[in-house]
Amino acid sequence: MSSNIKSLFDFSKTPVWFMRQAGRYMKEYNSIKENFSSFFDMCRDVDAVKEITMLPIRKFNFDAGIIFSDILIILETLNIEVSFIPSKGPTVKNSNLFETFNYGMEKIDYDKLSPVYQSIKEVKKLIKNYDKPLIGFSGAPWTVAAYLVEGNITKDLAQIKEMSCREPILMNKIINLLTNIITEHLSAQIKSGADIVQIFDTHSNVLDYNAIEKYSIAPIRKICKEIKKRHPEIPISYFSKNINYDYQDFFDHMDIVSFGSAVRMKKYINVLPEKLIFQGNLDPIRLLVGGNEMKEAIISIMKDMREKDFIFNLGHGILPKTPTKNVEQCIDIVKTFKG
Repeated sequence: MSSNIKSLFDFSKTPVWFMRQAGRYMKEYNSIKENFSSFFDMCRDVDAVKEITMLPIRKFNFDAGIIFSDILIILETLNIEVSFIPSKGPTVKNSNLFETFNYGMEKIDYDKLSPVYQSIKEVKKLIKNYDKPLIGFSGAPWTVAAYLVEGNITKDLAQIKEMSCREPILMNKIINLLTNIITEHLSAQIKSGADIVQIFDTHSNVLDYNAIEKYSIAPIRKICKEIKKRHPEIPISYFSKNINYDYQDFFDHMDIVSFGSAVRMKKYINVLPEKLIFQGNLDPIRLLVGGNEMKEAIISIMKDMREKDFIFNLGHGILPKTPTKNVEQCIDIVKTFKG
C-alpha cells in the first residue's frame, strides 16, 4: 500500500503549517504555560497538550496540526533527566551515560511516554472536525544523542563528535538504542492516530562525509524502513538543515522532505526522487520581521515551486517574538498566490 499523502492535503491550494506553530509567540500558549512549573510537566498533561495543539488550528486555520511535545521526551524511557534552563534551553543530566547505554531493551520504560499517545487520541477527536491531519514526530538518533552527550547544545557539537571518534563502541550503543526507541515511539504515535510522522535531524549538519552515513543516514533509513513495514499508508517526513542527496536510497521510504532556509528547494527538484513532496522553507527571521522582506521571500519560494506539489513551512521553528499578524499575513500571501 502506498502513502496517502495526496489525500491528506489539498495541493491545489498550497498547504501551510509551521514548525513550532504552537508556542511562545502566542499569548494563549503563555497563559497555559503559567499553570505549570516545568515544560515537561506541561508536555505530560493531556488537557494542556490537547489545547495547545489546537490553538494554531483555531487561530490561523493551518492545514495540519502537530502534536505538542518535544524530541527529548523519549529520554524519559531511560530515566534520564531533562530540564529547561532559560539561558541555555534544554539541558540533559548525563552523568550515568556509560551505565545507561549498557541497558538492554527490557529496561526501557515505554509507559513514561503514555501521555503523548493519550494526547494524540484526544486531539484526533477534535481535529477531525476541522478536516486536518495530525502530525506526530521524533528527533533522529544523532540529534537526540547530541543533546544527551553535550548536556546542552553547543554551536559545533565538538564533544559528541570527539566522543564518536574516541569512543566508537559507546557511540554505536547510543545510536542503536535510540534508533530502537524512536522506531517504537513513532509507531505508537501512529497507532494512537497520527496521520503523518516527521523525523527531525536538526544537528546532522555538523557531521562530516565519513560520519554522516554511520550516525545519521543509516539509522534513519532503518527507522523509516521499519515504520513503512508496519504502517505502509502513513507518510514519513524528514527534516535536516542540509539535505544530503548522495544517498538516493535514503529517500526510498520517505514521502516528504523538509528543507532548512539556507537551501533553494528548486535546485533539488530534478535531483531528489520525483515522488517526494517538498516542504519549507521561509527563514523564521523573515517571518518575525514581516513586511516586504517577508513578502518577497514568500513569493520567491512560491514561484520556484509552482511546478511541484509542496507544503509551505519554515526553515526551522517559529521564533518566540514573532507577531501573530505576520503569521496571518504569511498564510494569506501563500493562499492567494497566483503565480
